[in-house]
Amino acid sequence: MSPQDVNELISNLFPRIHNPLSLSQEIVERIEELVRQKKVLPGEKLPTEAKLCKMFGVSRTSLREALQKLNARGLLRIRKGSGIYVTDYHAENVIKPLSLFLELNLDRNYLLQVMEIRRIIEPPVAEIAAAKRSAEDLSKLEKNCNDLKKCDPHDYIRQGQIDKDFHLNIALASQNQLIPIIVEPIFLLMPKIRSLVYERIDNAKSSAITYHDRILDKIRNSDKAGAARAMLKHLQIAEEHTFQILADLPA
Repeated sequence: MSPQDVNELISNLFPRIHNPLSLSQEIVERIEELVRQKKVLPGEKLPTEAKLCKMFGVSRTSLREALQKLNARGLLRIRKGSGIYVTDYHAENVIKPLSLFLELNLDRNYLLQVMEIRRIIEPPVAEIAAAKRSAEDLSKLEKNCNDLKKCDPHDYIRQGQIDKDFHLNIALASQNQLIPIIVEPIFLLMPKIRSLVYERIDNAKSSAITYHDRILDKIRNSDKAGAARAMLKHLQIAEEHTFQILADLPA
């Protein structure tokens, strides 16, 4: 294929834009669609800004605004002195924005919905983990349990982080790659919520230790139904504790 043919092929991927009302947004949508259709692949370098402006028929200001939006969303990476590249789209690109959304909107109503979602999702996940866990998964869960027992009783933030890691490791033990992506944004709220619970509810830590040990035992013994039941009971107790601190959160 001649250089002229290559340039023509690239030009066809980036047709001129004629909508003057939202040029940058239309550029975003055009490039995003190319990525979705895999017409430009992760790691590939896009044409230069000057060439893109010519292909789309837009100003450099509109193009740069669009590129910054795509960069912020993780679809493109702009390397100074090198060029514009399509990025590898990782789970982190999904988890962080959703986690931020949940954290910024966390109030009484959202907290109730978070607890409801956890009761729906986590018992079946524990059941799957009991069937599919590896020796490495068990080691991680055992370490979580021991870490919580040894944790400084007044280090409530650390206790909340250990709690989050225990539940996330159960999700990872399911061997289903989508489950951690779905639950991690919710779990990232746990250190903030659980630290309040551990600080204000006297028996919260001892209850968590008891049920973490019980859930681990069921998963270790491949007791699927037992793991689901233990997880559900654990979440019900955690929910009761959370209700006791709801008065401190905005309505």
